[in-house]
Amino acid sequence: MGPEPKTFEGSGITVELTEAFIEKDVIQAALYLESTQHIFMGNPEDKALVVAYGADTLDEYIELVLQVSNKSDSEILHYEDDDTEFYYAYYENSVSGQDFGYMLICMEGEDNYYTLNFGCRLNKFEGNKEQFLAWGKTIVVE
Repeated sequence: MGPEPKTFEGSGITVELTEAFIEKDVIQAALYLESTQHIFMGNPEDKALVVAYGADTLDEYIELVLQVSNKSDSEILHYEDDDTEFYYAYYENSVSGQDFGYMLICMEGEDNYYTLNFGCRLNKFEGNKEQFLAWGKTIVVE
């Protein structure tokens, strides 16, 4: 049996992961969580600033995020149920010579858009996509 579920909150983001994660203070993310196998990063962005860049809707926002990240070729997918809606995309990146796979999730709150990323080593990425989506469905933003 794996680690027990654990809820983390910060910067307008609530996510249910597991007790294997710990929160760390880092420059790159307003909310940063990591375990030995996964990372989660979340950042709010003021809607007014995003609109100034031409993104008026959530789907335009994820397109903008991917464009700025040079990942415009990533397929954009949509998830919606009674409680939540988000757009997401998978992409790969190298950091300090190591290859990682990421799931980008973009959500809309009352005053902010949110970029949320799950990540792991690239050789474990395919096996983690289903878990990342399950965790993504637990995210609530203000």
